[in-house]
Amino acid sequence: MNSKYRTNQNTHGFTLIELLIVIAIIAILVAMIITMTSNMMRSAISTAEATSMRQILQAYMTATTEHNGKFIQGYSNGEGEKIVSPDGEHVHWPASGRYVWRLLPYLDDAMGTLYTNRQQDVLSQLEGTDWQCYAYIMSFYPSFGLNSEWLGGDVRTSAQEDVEPLRLYAKFLSDVKQPAKQIVFASSAAPEGSEDDSNISGCLDIHPSTLGQGYFEIISPYKFEWRWHTVNGEPSFVPTQNSADHGNISARHSGKVLTGQLDGSTSFISLQELSDMRRWTPKATHHDWNLSEIFP
Repeated sequence: MNSKYRTNQNTHGFTLIELLIVIAIIAILVAMIITMTSNMMRSAISTAEATSMRQILQAYMTATTEHNGKFIQGYSNGEGEKIVSPDGEHVHWPASGRYVWRLLPYLDDAMGTLYTNRQQDVLSQLEGTDWQCYAYIMSFYPSFGLNSEWLGGDVRTSAQEDVEPLRLYAKFLSDVKQPAKQIVFASSAAPEGSEDDSNISGCLDIHPSTLGQGYFEIISPYKFEWRWHTVNGEPSFVPTQNSADHGNISARHSGKVLTGQLDGSTSFISLQELSDMRRWTPKATHHDWNLSEIFP
């Protein structure tokens, strides 16, 4: 009688506390799996972009070698250039002025290398678009921006006719003494409220914000003075919604920016690290170097 009573006592079900403990353990395991999966996805995205970056850097150096050590112009005025697409279509200026169409032949015309990860959606959106519209849009939104103002020259800024004799930018490979520190490209995002937005919207009947992350140029923190975002009068390195606050640079890799250097290396660095002008131009002798030292 007593033995039977003890047996029944040992076959009771889970208590409420035990169930809660099991549920908590399952929740923790699920959260861990989600975190691990998310980290793996972010790592895969970063790896894919870094691979594309290395290919682009190689193409950039091939173009430089073929031009006897002269960098392709970051933004050109189109004079004397005949740019043709892989399909034989003529690319008109200003689309031809941006680096995309001039670098593409050195990438074996693989536009997917310039438009990676999320930017692959842009290629899909533009299928069947009018050719000139397609060429124009594609020149704007590659995944990586070029340091055009200080490398290769930009006819809108450092390579303007009146300052060209001063050579404010690195024109030849021989101008760069520390290629491992010289930024060529960086992960980028289009600025909000660009003066080109209306042209793009008219061309595609969509807002440029739907075209994802990517832009053809990146802008250094200093020119004559600090020109990135400030908070209470001090430089801020916290990314904002408008990439223009930090030179069209995108810190989309867990708060880091993917950069490509002239020696072919890639790095993931912070916005604060990118505030050092010695990364942008061979002329810089210190962190906050700017053109006021040339034009006092």
